[in-house]
Amino acid sequence: MKIPVQYNSPDVGFQIIPDATVVTSRKTSFYQRLTSSMPFLITVMVHVLLIGGAAAIIVQKNVIDKNETFLASNPRESVADKQREYRVQNARQRAASSSPSNPVSVDRIISTAENTLQIPVMLDLPSMQSGGLPGFGPMGPGMGTNPRSSIATSVSKDSSISPRAFTPMDFMGLNHNVSKIVFVVDTSTQIMEPRKGGFLAFSIIREEIMRQVSRLPASAQFNVILYRTTNGETGEVEMNLYKRELSPANNDSKKDFFEWMAPVNAKLDDFGPASATRRTGWRRKPLPPEAGVDPLFLPPSWVRAVHAALEQSPDTIFVITASEGRVSRMVSEQELSKRRAELDKGKADYERDAIKEGTTLAAIVTARNAAYNKARRELDAANSKLVAERKEPVVVADSNQIFRSDVQAELRKKGISIKLDGTGWTKKDGTLFPIPPQWITGVEPASWNDLNNHMSRLTRALSPQQRASLNMFLFVGPTDKPDSAVSILTAVAKRNGGNFQLLTTKRLEEIRAKEVEASKKGS
Repeated sequence: MKIPVQYNSPDVGFQIIPDATVVTSRKTSFYQRLTSSMPFLITVMVHVLLIGGAAAIIVQKNVIDKNETFLASNPRESVADKQREYRVQNARQRAASSSPSNPVSVDRIISTAENTLQIPVMLDLPSMQSGGLPGFGPMGPGMGTNPRSSIATSVSKDSSISPRAFTPMDFMGLNHNVSKIVFVVDTSTQIMEPRKGGFLAFSIIREEIMRQVSRLPASAQFNVILYRTTNGETGEVEMNLYKRELSPANNDSKKDFFEWMAPVNAKLDDFGPASATRRTGWRRKPLPPEAGVDPLFLPPSWVRAVHAALEQSPDTIFVITASEGRVSRMVSEQELSKRRAELDKGKADYERDAIKEGTTLAAIVTARNAAYNKARRELDAANSKLVAERKEPVVVADSNQIFRSDVQAELRKKGISIKLDGTGWTKKDGTLFPIPPQWITGVEPASWNDLNNHMSRLTRALSPQQRASLNMFLFVGPTDKPDSAVSILTAVAKRNGGNFQLLTTKRLEEIRAKEVEASKKGS
């Protein structure tokens, strides 16, 4: 039997294990144990190195793959795709570079779409008819077919109307949104008097109206009514309408309007509404009895032109007048008979005084008329000379105005002297015979409140669905004192949803200069 024996020694020990041989065991140090396991350590180090190398290769491959994915182009991408992407990128860069500090010029945007509000493009304007006033160009100073002119028309020929499509308009300093607009323009010689600015002033008015029409989109409608007072006391008026109804603001209408408007008050011997290329008179539409308009009330002449405008149901009316006019009312037959008796008595008294002076009323009237006719011939000859020298003529409404102080001052400034011939109608003391009234008037003054009532009734009767805003411009000279007229016309404009503005030649020249400057910037 084997008996386990164990003997411990500092260096050697024996251990008897059942069914085993005797094994000798030696206790070793850490270095001995470590060196005794060297093959194992080598194996471990080799594996560690292999694993580290493999990890480094994997990491490097992943990084390279990512860089190649970012930089490499798609092999399937075609040249056309690249070009398309390039265009898209350029478009995005241009859009990103646009800012309010560098706006796109509105004058250079042109829409080719139909039935839209379009930015006007340039159109060749008609030339003035032969015989026009030299030195003033086809449409007065600053006008013509210069490509820098701000006159333009809409390119659309579509005449469809959208009454709700309003267009901002700045006319003579008044801002309005318009869709259906009528310009009512005084073309009497009074508006071209020397003290107000003469030919130059009206040429600016004419070109400004044409410019505003040129800027209207094809969806808008317009008309122009020219008028002239033929009897200031009764408000009788001569009128010429561009069209009997509102006209679509398309290209054809604008071109036709330019031709119609260009010669208005542009020739020395042709003034007033009839100076346009054709004549279209006003056919007054009957008012319903319930309108309540007083048939005996006589409004100013510009109101009668506004009456014609209201018949066309506009949303905006601009009136340019040289005077506020008069409001009057027709008198009864009894009053007329009384006035005739007073006139006859006055003539009889005058005849007795004339006989004492060695003449008669008829001789005095004949001599006076001859004197004024002579003065008129002298003025006409002087004006012809001025025009030949390319200078502005002196315009007067009638021969009596030749001897008004402001006209005489203008004549002297131009080196012209016209004196009134007193032959045959001068008293013994050297003074001229005054001419007594030769006819009676059938009217009497009325109140401006009557005009307000008249306008309200006209508006209700002629334009019940849409009330037009009435905007008034009074054209005056620098020495005029229009306080009363300003008060009257301001009240009329305000009561009818509009505004009032005073116009002078200086103001008109400022407007024209502003338009010329804007045209230069847009060219």
